[in-house]
Amino acid sequence: MTNKEHVFTIGEFGKRARITVRTLRFYEQLGLLTPTEQNSSGHKLYGLKELAKLQQIQSLKFIGYSLQEIKEILKDDTEAIFELERSLPLQHKLLIEKRDELNRAIEAVERVQCMITEGKPITWKVLASLLYQIEHEEDLKEWMKEYLSDEAVSQIFSLPKEQRKQMDMEMVDILATVKKLMKEDASPKSPEAFNVLIKITELATKHVEDKEELAKELEKLQELSESELLDYKFPTFFTREEEEFLMEIGRSMEALYNESSN
Repeated sequence: MTNKEHVFTIGEFGKRARITVRTLRFYEQLGLLTPTEQNSSGHKLYGLKELAKLQQIQSLKFIGYSLQEIKEILKDDTEAIFELERSLPLQHKLLIEKRDELNRAIEAVERVQCMITEGKPITWKVLASLLYQIEHEEDLKEWMKEYLSDEAVSQIFSLPKEQRKQMDMEMVDILATVKKLMKEDASPKSPEAFNVLIKITELATKHVEDKEELAKELEKLQELSESELLDYKFPTFFTREEEEFLMEIGRSMEALYNESSN
Protein backbone atom coordinates (compact mmCIF):
# COMPACT_ATOMS: atom_id res chain seq x y z
CA MET A 1 0.00 0.00 0.00
CA THR A 2 1.17 3.50 -0.74
CA ASN A 3 1.19 6.27 1.80
CA LYS A 4 -1.55 8.08 -0.15
CA GLU A 5 -3.97 5.21 0.16
CA HIS A 6 -6.52 5.33 2.95
CA VAL A 7 -6.19 2.44 5.35
CA PHE A 8 -8.28 1.49 8.34
CA THR A 9 -8.13 -0.71 11.38
CA ILE A 10 -10.48 -3.66 11.45
CA GLY A 11 -13.06 -1.75 13.50
CA GLU A 12 -13.01 1.30 11.22
CA PHE A 13 -13.11 -0.85 8.10
CA GLY A 14 -16.03 -2.88 9.46
CA LYS A 15 -18.09 0.24 10.10
CA ARG A 16 -17.39 1.67 6.64
CA ALA A 17 -18.04 -1.65 4.88
CA ARG A 18 -21.06 -2.42 7.10
CA ILE A 19 -19.74 -5.76 8.25
CA THR A 20 -18.98 -6.98 11.76
CA VAL A 21 -15.47 -7.31 13.16
CA ARG A 22 -16.32 -10.89 14.07
CA THR A 23 -17.07 -11.70 10.42
CA LEU A 24 -13.87 -10.05 9.21
CA ARG A 25 -11.84 -12.08 11.70
CA PHE A 26 -13.64 -15.25 10.63
CA TYR A 27 -12.81 -14.50 6.98
CA GLU A 28 -9.18 -14.02 7.98
CA GLN A 29 -9.15 -17.37 9.82
CA LEU A 30 -10.50 -19.06 6.69
CA GLY A 31 -7.85 -17.38 4.55
CA LEU A 32 -10.51 -15.54 2.56
CA LEU A 33 -9.57 -11.97 3.44
CA THR A 34 -6.10 -11.52 4.91
CA PRO A 35 -4.71 -7.97 5.11
CA THR A 36 -0.95 -7.82 4.67
CA GLU A 37 -0.29 -4.35 6.07
CA GLN A 38 -0.23 -3.33 9.74
CA ASN A 39 0.38 -0.19 11.77
CA SER A 40 3.08 0.45 14.32
CA SER A 41 0.95 -1.15 17.03
CA GLY A 42 0.74 -4.36 15.05
CA HIS A 43 -2.93 -3.95 14.11
CA LYS A 44 -3.93 -5.23 10.66
CA LEU A 45 -4.86 -2.53 8.19
CA TYR A 46 -7.55 -2.73 5.51
CA GLY A 47 -7.48 -0.70 2.31
CA LEU A 48 -8.93 -0.64 -1.21
CA LYS A 49 -7.49 -4.05 -2.06
CA GLU A 50 -9.27 -5.64 0.89
CA LEU A 51 -12.47 -3.75 0.06
CA ALA A 52 -12.42 -5.12 -3.49
CA LYS A 53 -11.86 -8.64 -2.17
CA LEU A 54 -14.67 -8.25 0.35
CA GLN A 55 -17.03 -7.15 -2.44
CA GLN A 56 -16.10 -10.26 -4.41
CA ILE A 57 -16.83 -12.45 -1.39
CA GLN A 58 -20.19 -10.78 -0.74
CA SER A 59 -21.18 -11.00 -4.41
CA LEU A 60 -20.47 -14.73 -4.55
CA LYS A 61 -22.28 -15.28 -1.25
CA PHE A 62 -25.30 -13.49 -2.71
CA ILE A 63 -25.57 -16.01 -5.56
CA GLY A 64 -25.36 -18.93 -3.17
CA TYR A 65 -21.72 -20.01 -2.99
CA SER A 66 -20.42 -21.32 0.33
CA LEU A 67 -17.35 -19.72 1.90
CA GLN A 68 -15.21 -22.74 1.05
CA GLU A 69 -16.36 -22.56 -2.58
CA ILE A 70 -15.61 -18.84 -2.64
CA LYS A 71 -12.14 -19.48 -1.27
CA GLU A 72 -11.50 -22.00 -4.06
CA ILE A 73 -12.73 -19.59 -6.74
CA LEU A 74 -10.72 -16.63 -5.45
CA LYS A 75 -7.51 -18.46 -4.55
CA ASP A 76 -5.83 -17.30 -7.76
CA ASP A 77 -6.76 -13.84 -9.05
CA THR A 78 -5.75 -14.72 -12.61
CA GLU A 79 -7.97 -17.83 -12.65
CA ALA A 80 -10.90 -16.46 -10.64
CA ILE A 81 -13.14 -15.62 -13.60
CA PHE A 82 -12.42 -18.99 -15.23
CA GLU A 83 -13.25 -20.84 -12.00
CA LEU A 84 -16.46 -18.84 -11.66
CA GLU A 85 -17.48 -19.51 -15.26
CA ARG A 86 -16.81 -23.22 -14.82
CA SER A 87 -18.95 -23.49 -11.70
CA LEU A 88 -21.89 -21.28 -12.73
CA PRO A 89 -24.00 -23.96 -14.51
CA LEU A 90 -24.09 -26.13 -11.40
CA GLN A 91 -24.73 -23.12 -9.19
CA HIS A 92 -27.62 -22.11 -11.42
CA LYS A 93 -29.12 -25.59 -11.10
CA LEU A 94 -28.75 -25.56 -7.31
CA LEU A 95 -30.38 -22.14 -7.01
CA ILE A 96 -33.35 -23.24 -9.11
CA GLU A 97 -33.79 -26.29 -6.88
CA LYS A 98 -33.57 -24.07 -3.80
CA ARG A 99 -36.12 -21.65 -5.28
CA ASP A 100 -38.51 -24.53 -6.03
CA GLU A 101 -38.09 -25.82 -2.48
CA LEU A 102 -38.83 -22.37 -1.04
CA ASN A 103 -41.90 -22.05 -3.28
CA ARG A 104 -43.20 -25.39 -1.99
CA ALA A 105 -42.58 -24.29 1.59
CA ILE A 106 -44.43 -21.00 0.99
CA GLU A 107 -47.36 -22.88 -0.54
CA ALA A 108 -47.44 -25.25 2.44
CA VAL A 109 -47.58 -22.34 4.90
CA GLU A 110 -50.34 -20.65 2.89
CA ARG A 111 -52.46 -23.82 2.73
CA VAL A 112 -52.12 -24.50 6.46
CA GLN A 113 -52.87 -20.84 7.28
CA CYS A 114 -55.97 -21.02 5.09
CA MET A 115 -57.36 -24.03 6.97
CA ILE A 116 -56.63 -22.46 10.36
CA THR A 117 -58.24 -19.16 9.31
CA GLU A 118 -61.35 -21.03 8.21
CA GLY A 119 -61.51 -22.72 11.61
CA LYS A 120 -60.90 -26.24 10.33
CA PRO A 121 -59.88 -28.88 12.92
CA ILE A 122 -56.16 -29.41 12.26
CA THR A 123 -54.46 -32.47 13.75
CA TRP A 124 -50.81 -33.44 13.52
CA LYS A 125 -51.87 -36.30 11.24
CA VAL A 126 -53.49 -33.85 8.82
CA LEU A 127 -50.59 -31.39 9.06
CA ALA A 128 -47.90 -34.04 8.52
CA SER A 129 -49.78 -35.51 5.57
CA LEU A 130 -50.28 -32.15 3.88
CA LEU A 131 -46.68 -30.99 4.38
CA TYR A 132 -45.21 -34.32 3.30
CA GLN A 133 -47.25 -34.40 0.10
CA ILE A 134 -46.27 -30.84 -0.82
CA GLU A 135 -42.59 -31.47 -0.06
CA HIS A 136 -42.52 -34.72 -2.04
CA GLU A 137 -44.87 -33.67 -4.83
CA GLU A 138 -42.57 -34.86 -7.63
CA ASP A 139 -42.20 -38.30 -6.01
CA LEU A 140 -45.96 -38.50 -5.57
CA LYS A 141 -46.46 -37.64 -9.26
CA GLU A 142 -44.17 -40.43 -10.38
CA TRP A 143 -45.87 -42.89 -8.05
CA MET A 144 -49.34 -41.94 -9.32
CA LYS A 145 -48.21 -42.30 -12.95
CA GLU A 146 -47.64 -45.99 -12.28
CA TYR A 147 -51.38 -46.43 -11.69
CA LEU A 148 -53.09 -43.45 -13.40
CA SER A 149 -52.76 -41.96 -16.87
CA ASP A 150 -50.25 -39.15 -17.41
CA GLU A 151 -53.12 -36.87 -18.45
CA ALA A 152 -55.06 -37.48 -15.25
CA VAL A 153 -51.99 -36.91 -13.08
CA SER A 154 -51.17 -33.73 -14.98
CA GLN A 155 -54.68 -32.35 -14.45
CA ILE A 156 -54.60 -33.17 -10.74
CA PHE A 157 -51.27 -31.44 -10.11
CA SER A 158 -51.87 -28.43 -12.38
CA LEU A 159 -54.68 -27.08 -10.20
CA PRO A 160 -54.34 -23.41 -9.14
CA LYS A 161 -53.37 -22.73 -5.53
CA GLU A 162 -56.86 -21.52 -4.59
CA GLN A 163 -58.46 -24.74 -5.80
CA ARG A 164 -55.90 -26.78 -3.87
CA LYS A 165 -56.70 -24.82 -0.71
CA GLN A 166 -60.42 -25.46 -1.24
CA MET A 167 -59.78 -29.18 -1.71
CA ASP A 168 -57.77 -29.25 1.54
CA MET A 169 -60.69 -27.77 3.44
CA GLU A 170 -63.23 -30.08 1.83
CA MET A 171 -61.08 -33.09 2.71
CA VAL A 172 -60.80 -31.95 6.34
CA ASP A 173 -64.60 -31.64 6.46
CA ILE A 174 -64.93 -35.17 5.07
CA LEU A 175 -62.42 -36.40 7.67
CA ALA A 176 -64.51 -34.84 10.44
CA THR A 177 -67.59 -36.65 9.10
CA VAL A 178 -65.74 -39.98 9.01
CA LYS A 179 -64.61 -39.54 12.62
CA LYS A 180 -68.18 -38.69 13.65
CA LEU A 181 -69.62 -41.77 11.91
CA MET A 182 -67.03 -44.04 13.52
CA LYS A 183 -67.62 -42.51 16.94
CA GLU A 184 -71.34 -43.16 16.53
CA ASP A 185 -70.57 -46.72 15.38
CA ALA A 186 -72.41 -46.08 12.13
CA SER A 187 -72.84 -48.97 9.71
CA PRO A 188 -70.69 -48.92 6.53
CA LYS A 189 -73.95 -49.75 4.74
CA SER A 190 -75.74 -46.63 5.99
CA PRO A 191 -76.72 -43.78 3.62
CA GLU A 192 -74.49 -41.41 5.62
CA ALA A 193 -71.48 -43.69 5.07
CA PHE A 194 -72.24 -44.03 1.36
CA ASN A 195 -72.47 -40.24 1.10
CA VAL A 196 -68.96 -39.85 2.53
CA LEU A 197 -67.44 -42.08 -0.15
CA ILE A 198 -69.43 -40.28 -2.84
CA LYS A 199 -68.03 -36.95 -1.62
CA ILE A 200 -64.45 -38.30 -1.68
CA THR A 201 -64.93 -39.58 -5.22
CA GLU A 202 -66.45 -36.28 -6.35
CA LEU A 203 -63.59 -34.36 -4.75
CA ALA A 204 -60.99 -36.55 -6.48
CA THR A 205 -62.61 -36.26 -9.90
CA LYS A 206 -64.28 -32.84 -10.10
CA HIS A 207 -61.24 -31.11 -11.64
CA VAL A 208 -60.54 -33.91 -14.15
CA GLU A 209 -62.15 -33.76 -17.60
CA ASP A 210 -62.65 -37.50 -18.18
CA LYS A 211 -64.25 -38.41 -14.86
CA GLU A 212 -65.39 -41.87 -15.94
CA GLU A 213 -61.92 -42.90 -17.04
CA LEU A 214 -60.35 -41.61 -13.82
CA ALA A 215 -62.99 -43.44 -11.77
CA LYS A 216 -62.04 -46.69 -13.52
CA GLU A 217 -58.35 -46.07 -12.83
CA LEU A 218 -59.08 -45.34 -9.17
CA GLU A 219 -61.01 -48.61 -8.94
CA LYS A 220 -57.95 -50.47 -10.26
CA LEU A 221 -55.82 -48.69 -7.67
CA GLN A 222 -58.15 -49.83 -4.90
CA GLU A 223 -57.88 -53.43 -6.13
CA LEU A 224 -54.12 -53.49 -5.52
CA SER A 225 -52.99 -55.54 -2.57
CA GLU A 226 -51.66 -53.81 0.53
CA SER A 227 -48.17 -55.19 -0.12
CA GLU A 228 -48.11 -53.54 -3.56
CA LEU A 229 -49.09 -50.17 -2.16
CA LEU A 230 -46.62 -50.30 0.72
CA ASP A 231 -43.70 -49.97 -1.71
CA TYR A 232 -44.36 -46.24 -1.83
CA LYS A 233 -47.16 -45.33 0.54
CA PHE A 234 -47.66 -41.63 1.18
CA PRO A 235 -49.28 -40.40 4.39
CA THR A 236 -52.97 -39.47 4.15
CA PHE A 237 -55.36 -37.46 6.28
CA PHE A 238 -56.91 -40.71 7.50
CA THR A 239 -55.73 -43.12 10.17
CA ARG A 240 -55.41 -46.82 9.42
CA GLU A 241 -58.77 -47.51 11.11
CA GLU A 242 -60.45 -44.73 9.12
CA GLU A 243 -59.01 -46.10 5.88
CA GLU A 244 -60.35 -49.56 6.73
CA PHE A 245 -63.78 -48.04 7.45
CA LEU A 246 -63.77 -46.32 4.05
CA MET A 247 -62.75 -49.55 2.33
CA GLU A 248 -65.62 -51.35 4.07
CA ILE A 249 -67.99 -48.66 2.79
CA GLY A 250 -66.63 -49.24 -0.71
CA ARG A 251 -67.19 -52.99 -0.47
CA SER A 252 -70.74 -52.42 0.81
CA MET A 253 -71.51 -50.05 -2.06
CA GLU A 254 -70.08 -52.51 -4.59
CA ALA A 255 -72.13 -55.37 -3.12
CA LEU A 256 -75.29 -53.28 -3.28
CA TYR A 257 -74.56 -52.32 -6.87
CA ASN A 258 -73.96 -55.93 -7.89
CA GLU A 259 -77.13 -57.00 -6.12
CA SER A 260 -79.23 -54.38 -7.90
CA SER A 261 -77.67 -55.32 -11.26
CA ASN A 262 -78.71 -59.00 -10.95
